[in-house]
Amino acid sequence: MKEINKNRANEMNLKLIGRVGNSDFSKLILLIERLKENKNAMYYAMDLILYNQDTEKGEYHVSFWGE
Repeated sequence: MKEINKNRANEMNLKLIGRVGNSDFSKLILLIERLKENKNAMYYAMDLILYNQDTEKGEYHVSFWGE
């Protein structure tokens, strides 16, 4: 699975397969590992990453793209 941005995904006419957002990065890693076996999910895009240095907590929004 390769990283891509939304503009490039649109240029390549890729389809949005799914989107996930959470503050638990371990769930993201688990989801990426599972999607590696899915041949339809070829790319991922980090849509938004927020990180608060005071609380050491972050939030992400990731979309998965394929043909």
